[in-house]
Amino acid sequence: MARIIWDRPGNPTKYVSDQLNIHHWQLGNAIHEIKHAGNRRGPDRVIIYDDGTVTDEHGEHLGNIYDEIHKRP
Repeated sequence: MARIIWDRPGNPTKYVSDQLNIHHWQLGNAIHEIKHAGNRRGPDRVIIYDDGTVTDEHGEHLGNIYDEIHKRP
């Protein structure tokens, strides 16, 4: 079962990218793309799990950080 590593308002910290073993810029780009695809705006809060899953604050699945990273060349 995935564990929540970020559930606060604002931009995820370097702690989150460290937990996911990715660069902080990769995290930022992935979150931006996931929010854009889900018709969410920058200030909209997301929950990030240690398996890369991203949901909104109501638990609706928005995407996965690892999937977004692997889409990029």
